[in-house]
Amino acid sequence: MPRQTHLGMADSRRANNAGQPTLASSRARFISRTTLSARRMVQPGHVRWAQAAARPSRRTRALPAHKELAYRQHAHLLTSNDVVLFLRPGEFDSHEWSSLRAQLSALSADPADKSIHPLKLTVLRPGLLSPLVRAARPRDPKAKKPKHQQQSAQLSDAARQALASLDLSLVNDRSHTSGPVAVVTSPSLHPPTLSKVLALVNKFSKTPNPNQPPPGPKDPPVERLAILSSLVERQAATLERTKEVGKLPSLDTLRAQLVGLLSAPGSRITGVVGARAQEIGRALEGFKLGLEEQGKPKAEAEASA
Repeated sequence: MPRQTHLGMADSRRANNAGQPTLASSRARFISRTTLSARRMVQPGHVRWAQAAARPSRRTRALPAHKELAYRQHAHLLTSNDVVLFLRPGEFDSHEWSSLRAQLSALSADPADKSIHPLKLTVLRPGLLSPLVRAARPRDPKAKKPKHQQQSAQLSDAARQALASLDLSLVNDRSHTSGPVAVVTSPSLHPPTLSKVLALVNKFSKTPNPNQPPPGPKDPPVERLAILSSLVERQAATLERTKEVGKLPSLDTLRAQLVGLLSAPGSRITGVVGARAQEIGRALEGFKLGLEEQGKPKAEAEASA
């Protein structure tokens, strides 16, 4: 009786384990998976490259609508202004930004001089200056289009040509493409106003931060609003070159000086000719007076007779 019980228990155990994987089947599946992985690793290079190219790339995705709009606005900002002053702002609160914008507007608010256009202060969106610099580079039309041109594809042909005409040699630097960047723009070049803008930026740069303790006497001065470079009539200019441009006279003053130089020889000729004519007139007037004096004695003698 106990023997039959043990046999029955063994049969029931084998029946229960019939649906579960055995050690041999698990080992076989492990070997097959290892072999499949090895086959994938030894695939030819062109097969792996084709599979990688079929995967979607993050660099070729389309820009969001708000970022695409900001990209076009930044491109228009660089191409539609004769003066673009690149600044590196520090920690400024809204009150300081408003004060700086108000003082910039006051510099260009001269109704007597119509050549002064309004100044505009714009804080650029981070990460969009580098694509603009890449879009400004001349490209071979036969060359294969790289993936990073997806961001410049939203620009029109006219905008690309305008960007290509800019000299962005100084902007293509890490000091411009990394960190916050602001620009002061003007549609036309007015050197005296540019000099005033540089002085105003220097004044704001030396203003201490009201939210931080004042620096010690041995601490180095901190530039809160540093001038990086500028674009003057589509040409790149360093800070020293920008200061030299600011020392030039205005266009109206140059025109007046040019008119004076051109009209000086003519006025001299007119003066010489006029002087000769006046001398001849005075000589004739002298002869007339002399004849009148000679005729007076005869007239008196005839009257007395």
